[in-house]
Amino acid sequence: MSSNSNHRTSEPIPQNRPIARRKRKPLSCSLCRRRKLACDREYPSCGRCQKTGNIAFCSYEDGHPRSSDNRSESRALGQNRSVLNPTLVLGDTTLSAPLAGYRDNGDSDRPFPQITAHNGGTWQLLNDDSVSNTANGGQRPAIKADVNELTRPHEPRPAEAVIFRGDNYMTQYYGSTNPTSLIAYFPELRSYMKETIKHHPSLPGVQKELKALDTKWKYEKSSVPSVKEADLLRLLPDHTYMDAAVQLYFDTFETVYRIVHRPSFLEEYDQLRSDRGDAKPGFIILVLLVMATVCCITTTDRAYVGSSSLGRERGTLWIETAEAWLEKQSKKNIYLLIWQIRCLLVLAKQMCRYKKKRMWSVAGDLVREGMVAGFHRDPSRLGSKISFFDQEIRRRLWATMVELELQASIERGMPSTLAATRMDCAPPLDVDDEDLRPESEPPRGRRAPGYRTTTLFLRSSRNSLDLRVSLNSRVNDLTLDMTYEETLRYDDMIMSELQRLPQPVEGNHDTRAIGLSQMARTVLDLQLRQFLVLLHAPFARKAEANSRYALSRMICFNAAASMIDQHWRLSRAGNSILLLLRHDYFRGALNLSHYVYVSGTRPDPFVPIDHNTILQYIQHALFMLEDSITYIGTGFTYHWYISAGISFLRSLSQSAESSTFKQEAINQVVKQYYRVLASQETFIQARAKIYSPQLSKETDSSTKYQFTSHNVAESVEASLSDAGFPQFDPTDEPLEEYFFGDPAAWTFDNLWEIQ
Repeated sequence: MSSNSNHRTSEPIPQNRPIARRKRKPLSCSLCRRRKLACDREYPSCGRCQKTGNIAFCSYEDGHPRSSDNRSESRALGQNRSVLNPTLVLGDTTLSAPLAGYRDNGDSDRPFPQITAHNGGTWQLLNDDSVSNTANGGQRPAIKADVNELTRPHEPRPAEAVIFRGDNYMTQYYGSTNPTSLIAYFPELRSYMKETIKHHPSLPGVQKELKALDTKWKYEKSSVPSVKEADLLRLLPDHTYMDAAVQLYFDTFETVYRIVHRPSFLEEYDQLRSDRGDAKPGFIILVLLVMATVCCITTTDRAYVGSSSLGRERGTLWIETAEAWLEKQSKKNIYLLIWQIRCLLVLAKQMCRYKKKRMWSVAGDLVREGMVAGFHRDPSRLGSKISFFDQEIRRRLWATMVELELQASIERGMPSTLAATRMDCAPPLDVDDEDLRPESEPPRGRRAPGYRTTTLFLRSSRNSLDLRVSLNSRVNDLTLDMTYEETLRYDDMIMSELQRLPQPVEGNHDTRAIGLSQMARTVLDLQLRQFLVLLHAPFARKAEANSRYALSRMICFNAAASMIDQHWRLSRAGNSILLLLRHDYFRGALNLSHYVYVSGTRPDPFVPIDHNTILQYIQHALFMLEDSITYIGTGFTYHWYISAGISFLRSLSQSAESSTFKQEAINQVVKQYYRVLASQETFIQARAKIYSPQLSKETDSSTKYQFTSHNVAESVEASLSDAGFPQFDPTDEPLEEYFFGDPAAWTFDNLWEIQ
């Protein structure tokens, strides 16, 4: 007994002996395991990653999960295929002072979100030290990751909506910030619209009729000879129209973007009016583009040729003439007028909806051309090689290029070229055009308090430029999900910038303190407020699952309603420029429609709403879309979305009248088509109004198409009767043959949802 006792006491007792446990081999790929999703464990990439387009990021920690022979080889391959996380935009670029202040203000509670890029693969949740340890052969501290997940609850990953239009290599891609992307998260509305089109086939009939006119008009235009440089003067309209268009341009666009130096332009313009024979071809092109930016608004006779208004067709002619003239100019001997024409081309194309699918590419080309010429660097670096006048004009043009390109990126759902651009060009100075002359010297002394100039928009917009570029890149990022804490921090930054915006001074009679116009103040607000909707929308859709996100739903509602209201008040005041320049009211109407649907099916106890008030906002957006169609003759797809949205929301509370509401939704869209068809101009008269008599052929074209407005007007009245619209038999030919633009835009066959 004693021997056994001594033997037991003599043996050392292990105090912290680790318990040998069998390590569970991970079978899922790194992406599925991190997202806690089922994985089919296919090789070399699982089915889920193939479906979502993440083949390059799919890797297994131990290689092929089903093969033990090639385990070591596949493990090496898996380690080499690491996930590359791009850094946050502007993380290594030169920031402007306002955004840099968010980083350096000493406020630890509101740090600017940073993302570290490294080849960490599935270990990217760890800090840099852990990554370096794993690189040296250490094991992954899984417990630490689990603790992080427990202390920081997993947030819902929103489904990604990718819009592809076209087939094979003829496709068009639209990202998350595109206004139509919300349709992907609103399947109930999509089903309602598809069912409405299916059971009320009156829409393809009028589309087929308008499409036939478009085809014949294109053939008619091809018979008109191209405009030569000697014929540029013949494109100029009468003095009354020219004066009204130039005045409208300076009252609207030149209070926002700064492209033309007003005194220099007016001096040469007066010479043009007095003696057209001495006008320079470049200045004629400049005048044509100035008029092209406002031609859709200034045209008084609302006549159409095909699906385009005469004002839009006239602007298209001027745009194509300017492009042809610009192409023939020297690429080496570039002067100020060339840059002004380049900027005005982008603006005119946006206003005339000229090849709108290429707007992002066109605006990006303008910025890249500016960078090649060094516009992104501050011109003061050139020293005595450049005058003060040219320095200031370069700053204005660069600020204009940047704003046009960024908004085009947001509308398309693409990252901005500025995301990877280092620039140190200062914002324009507070100098009036009258004080800025080629022989002028830099102003000395400070302006009186409250003094404002027409460059105030670009100066104020520059304060938030870095923030907006960063937000656009984050929202359109395909690999990173924004956390709710980051969203709230960005929200604070946006609200801070909104509070800093100067107020309009419409009632100020001091001509030396012009300040912001109502249009400029509206654009400053909208270009920031649109990101409140884009940031909070993914979380607002999850509010019913987590009450924490009820705040996002309220922010989305307020921001969307505000955007529609600002557009509505500006258009009712007689300024319809923004109806063609921006689509905030359409984005806001879609978000409000989704908000009403969600709150109707799952009422929000924290944010009680009045559905009638919200429907009034959506109705205002529908009225503005009708005005947009009136100005340019197209835009029926957006009108159809909102018209169907109103019908869908009304059918929720009155389900018995659902079929009636569907018919009314179709009728509203078809009515817009008939309005355009009823105001068709004969091709001969259209050519006479758009082209000069010298450019048009005197002989009647064999393809002319006579359209009797009286008969069409009668058909409009008949179409609105109880008998309904002329019916179209969908069994004759496929519906896809008749939908304008792209049939998928009407039937939603081009939305790919990625979970």
